[in-house]
Amino acid sequence: MARLGFSANRMMWAGAFIAAGVVVGIGITASLDGFARSEAREGHVLEQAHSRNFPSLFVDVVEVVAPAVVRVDTRRTVDVSPFHMDGPFGNIFRDMFPDMPSERHPVPGFGSGFVLTDDGYILTNNHVVQDAEKVEVKTPEGKVYVAEVIGVDPSTDVAVIRVEADEPLSAVRMGDSDNMRVGDWVLAFGNPFGQLEGTVTAGVVSAKGRSNLAIQGGGPAYQDFIQTDASINFGNSGGPLVNLNGEVIGMNAAINASGQGIGFAIPINLAKRIAEQLIDKGKVVRGYMGIYPQDLTPELAEGKGIEGVEGILVGQVVEDSPAEKAGLRVGDVIVEYDGVRVSDVNKFRWLVADSPVGEEVDLKVLRDGRERTMDLALIERPDARVAQATPPEPERWLGLEVGDVRGADAQRLGIDTEEEGALIVDVEEGSPADDAGFRPGDIIVKLGEDEIRDLDDYRDALDGLKDHKKAVVFLVKRGDYTTFLAVKPENGEERWVR
Repeated sequence: MARLGFSANRMMWAGAFIAAGVVVGIGITASLDGFARSEAREGHVLEQAHSRNFPSLFVDVVEVVAPAVVRVDTRRTVDVSPFHMDGPFGNIFRDMFPDMPSERHPVPGFGSGFVLTDDGYILTNNHVVQDAEKVEVKTPEGKVYVAEVIGVDPSTDVAVIRVEADEPLSAVRMGDSDNMRVGDWVLAFGNPFGQLEGTVTAGVVSAKGRSNLAIQGGGPAYQDFIQTDASINFGNSGGPLVNLNGEVIGMNAAINASGQGIGFAIPINLAKRIAEQLIDKGKVVRGYMGIYPQDLTPELAEGKGIEGVEGILVGQVVEDSPAEKAGLRVGDVIVEYDGVRVSDVNKFRWLVADSPVGEEVDLKVLRDGRERTMDLALIERPDARVAQATPPEPERWLGLEVGDVRGADAQRLGIDTEEEGALIVDVEEGSPADDAGFRPGDIIVKLGEDEIRDLDDYRDALDGLKDHKKAVVFLVKRGDYTTFLAVKPENGEERWVR
């Protein structure tokens, strides 16, 4: 029995080992089979990926936008003197032969554009087609059309041209530039240098609302640029800046010729509004109120006794303008325009320009420490005033030599002797007045709250300000306009020159 029990026990263990082996074998077989199937699937995925060349979102955007981007070629004729070289030698020859006739030479130009509508309206920059005698458009398919200039707006650098194509053109999709955020990806399209057609560069929105830029060839009066590090070069002007949905959110307009990684585009919301007016009317109608606005600096606010106030300082009121008729005065501070608080001159000018002509707007104005409300009916901005810039910004002061506006110095400086005020004869270099932007020939017409009619008035006003510690405000006439300048006296360092 004992032997039989031992045999049974051995048989039981052997069976257990056999069963375990079967299980392990099945598991290994299944694992090997699963690995083989997994390897096969991975190989299939890689094969598919390689066959598609890893397409990116950028590729999809390019496929949507590129067919609507065109090359714009222009030709204009300019007068060229036989002595057109720069430098002193050119000046010498021109002086020696002043009557030498100039020669007319054709000058080619180039840029980019993009199709707004399939019936041939194209958006580009004003500076691309300005003064052009002939404009041609070349599509990505290589077709060339003569274009008609529908309208231009130098104040925003926007232009609309049109071609009569033999078939509908591919048009872009419009986005919303107001929704773009700093850091959003963008692609810039165009034809840099007039040779590299179909170029696409990528970057991000670096900043928004850029203004007061000194752009080569002269910047537009109204600026609200999108800044991007997507590479933009000469010839990209007029091309679209697009988001990753393939929608245009800007139009390439300017570069920083001395820098890298900095380009600027006109927001499409702005360009679109301008384009609609150019197509409908052939021109842009802007609101006009008739003042020269200035930023209210802390020094000016202190000098006027309104520290902590934000607004737009009225530097001049144009005669017979809506502003004059509404009762605005030099020295008023506009704190609200048609329900919008204002404190930045550039944005204020945009608000006025975009306001409907003929409709009344409400102004809240601070005068003599009291707030008052005015109604003002805008008129259309006269063409002659479109190109006029805001008067120079106020700066600092002192180191002034002030004389009689009717004296010999006035004649020397070419000043009308019928003017009233005190004449700035000289400004000492490096002085507070020099830093402030005072210039010889400026006429002081108001100092603090005192009207200045002549040198005696100026001296009387000055005597009351010698111990003044807060900023003092000058109203200065320069040419045909007036501007405020504020100076905070430096203790013990004033030099009052008479």
